[in-house]
Amino acid sequence: MISTGRPITVGMLGPSFVLHGRAGAPLSSSEARGRPWVLAFVRRWTPVDASASAIRAQLRGLGAILFIVSDAGVWSFRPDDDIELSAGASPRLGGEIDELGARWGVPAGDDGVFVLDEEGCVRFAHAPSVELTATLADALAAAGRQRLGLAPRPGITRREWSIMSLVAGFGVVLLANCQPRGAERPVPPSVPTAGGTELDVVLRINRQDRRLRIDARASLLDVLREQLALTGTRKGCDHGQCGACTVLRDGRAVNACLTLAATAEGAEITTIEGLASGDKLHPLQAAFIAHDAFQCGYCTSGQIMAGVALLRDGRAKTDAEVRQHMSGNICRCGAYPNIIAAIQAARKEV
Repeated sequence: MISTGRPITVGMLGPSFVLHGRAGAPLSSSEARGRPWVLAFVRRWTPVDASASAIRAQLRGLGAILFIVSDAGVWSFRPDDDIELSAGASPRLGGEIDELGARWGVPAGDDGVFVLDEEGCVRFAHAPSVELTATLADALAAAGRQRLGLAPRPGITRREWSIMSLVAGFGVVLLANCQPRGAERPVPPSVPTAGGTELDVVLRINRQDRRLRIDARASLLDVLREQLALTGTRKGCDHGQCGACTVLRDGRAVNACLTLAATAEGAEITTIEGLASGDKLHPLQAAFIAHDAFQCGYCTSGQIMAGVALLRDGRAKTDAEVRQHMSGNICRCGAYPNIIAAIQAARKEV
């Protein structure tokens, strides 16, 4: 069970971490900047012990990066990438894992899984009654259902439901054909089809309240582009990997393609169209022009929005720190040196 002097509970800010393996760059929770992430302590886990496809499907639903902490090492897993060993087993890593478990309230040798939102707040904490080795995908599924406010899954599996549906279907057909000859078969009443997939929301976009009817499954990116014609927010990979769709949510950079529009109600959303004040550009927009920090321009709006969040945060000051914090925004033209120069120049103006 998760029980220490300082248990991690829903609503708390989760402690950040940095873990070191035998070689290579350290693994840090900062890799999940601006998007949800999952920290799973699965002591006996190795990549062959669980179904990667099942885990990947649940991560897509959560829009999250998964960090798996095991006695054999530490893995990171993005929804559309292969499982990657980020830190191999070593005495140093073992000590860091024990310390990390203590900070998260997971005693040595126990399992646990935590889901955090894009702001680093714990939204789900699970201490399994059995090892998570074979049930990690189930724990992630439970996290996704709780985050969406859905009822707990009934106690039958998908396979059992499919079999029960087939048996019931055959039974209906057999009973219908066994009626006495000449008997009239009652005509079933027509049942009106209920949509139930649309929501009325009020989204605050660029300091204006916008009343919309949206599909409950629509991403913030699609609503911005398709319903509000704010096409400055670009659709790139649509998987949260390129950063082209970056917008600000209450001042923090988030991927609009991984944000359900319905969950943005009540938040202050700022897009690239909302940065300028009339004809006066935001200092970072002006710096991008002065330092020639764009070429084809496709990624530019996302780069600028991520840079604005970085400057507001005020923590990344050296070129190396800026490069690390901007690593989630890809420029396929390779304008990275000029992007960093523009951010550093704008720092003096904001």
